[in-house]
Amino acid sequence: MVRIRLTPEDRKHYEQTAEGRAYLEYNDKVGGEPIGLMVPTGYPQGVHEMGGVIAVYNECIRRGMTWKELLNYQEPPDDALI
Repeated sequence: MVRIRLTPEDRKHYEQTAEGRAYLEYNDKVGGEPIGLMVPTGYPQGVHEMGGVIAVYNECIRRGMTWKELLNYQEPPDDALI
């Protein structure tokens, strides 16, 4: 996966929280977009079941895969009604 290029300002922002620091490590080691809240459902299915966002990032690092691969996440089509 391609690592997301972050500006120094973005890195500083992520470093302020435990979840942000976990994302920085995930992006450095695996690469990929951060896990975000999805409208209208919240986090993608599987995040809460695995123990939260930080737990998902840690498992992704351990397995060397993106969170989308780990959670078998499929992007909804552009024309999906939300």
